[in-house]
Amino acid sequence: MIKNSVLIVGLCVILSACGDAIDASWLESKYTDASSKFINLNGQRVHFRDEGAGEVVVLIHGTASSLHTWNDWTGLLKHQFRVIRMDLPGFGLTGPNRNDAYEVSDDVRFLSDFLAALNIDSAHIAGSSLGGRIAWQFALEKPKQVKSLTLMNALGYPQERWPPPIEMAQWPMIDKVMENFSPRFMFRIGLEDVYYEDAMVTETLVDRYYELSRYPGNRAAFPKRVKARLDKDSSYIPEIRVPTLIMWGIEDLYFPAENAYRFHKDIPGSEVLVFPEVGHLPMEERPIQSAEHFMQFLNGLGSPG
Repeated sequence: MIKNSVLIVGLCVILSACGDAIDASWLESKYTDASSKFINLNGQRVHFRDEGAGEVVVLIHGTASSLHTWNDWTGLLKHQFRVIRMDLPGFGLTGPNRNDAYEVSDDVRFLSDFLAALNIDSAHIAGSSLGGRIAWQFALEKPKQVKSLTLMNALGYPQERWPPPIEMAQWPMIDKVMENFSPRFMFRIGLEDVYYEDAMVTETLVDRYYELSRYPGNRAAFPKRVKARLDKDSSYIPEIRVPTLIMWGIEDLYFPAENAYRFHKDIPGSEVLVFPEVGHLPMEERPIQSAEHFMQFLNGLGSPG
C-alpha cells in the first residue's frame, strides 16, 4: 500500500507541469458572484455568501471543498431562510490560516468569531464531513447558539481508512511533496470516489476543485489540515443536547453509513435519513430531496414556513 502510494505521488510530481499557485485575483473573479463578500477576521480574509431572509442557516463544507458545495441547497433555502456559508481557512478563496491553526478547536473559534462579526446570536448549523465535525463540536461548546444541528456524512467516529489524498498527506516526506504538487487528474480520481454516480464528476466540477486548491497557500495548508485530530473525542457525542438531523449517503466509500446510526443512537431525540445510491455528498447528489427533508425538520421545530 505505501509503496504503491509513493509511486503514485512520484508520478504526480512527474506529470504535474503546473507547480505554481494560480493568481488570486483571477480565481476570485471566476469563483465569486454578486452575493460574495469578504470580511477580515483576526487577520484572516474570509470569503462568504449571505443570501435570503428569515431564521439563519449556516452551512459548513468539508475537506478540500468550498462554499460552492452548497449552491443547490442555497438556491432552495434562501426563499425561506437567511443562508450563510463560508470558505473555511485553508480552502476556497479564504486561503490558509496564518498561524497554521487547523484543529477542531481552532475551527470552532473561527466559527464563533465569524458569527459574532455578522451579529448572529444563534442559527441552525449544518455541516458536511469535516464541516459536520466542526458543527457538532460547536453545538457541544455553544449549545445556546445552535437552534438545530444537521450532520451529513460527518466525521465523528474513529476512521478505519481515509481517502487516499488525506492518508498520503499525513505521511512524512509525502506531505512535503503534496504541498507543492496537485495534478488535475488526481482530483478527478478523488471526486469519482466521493460521488456515487461518475456522471456527476464533470469537467467544470474537476476544474473548480483543482483551481481552488491552487489559491495561494491552500496546497501548503492541506497536509496541515488533515493532520488535525478529526476522528477523536467521539465519547463526547452523547452530550449533544440540541435538536439533531442526520443525513447520509449509503454508498460513501470512506465514511460508512453505520456511523449515521451511531450518531442517531448517541444523540438523544435525533432523526436519521439514509439515502440509497448516494455517496459522500447528499446535498449535491440529492439536493431537492435532502433540502426538503431539512426544511421539514426545521419547520417541525417551529421555523417559519
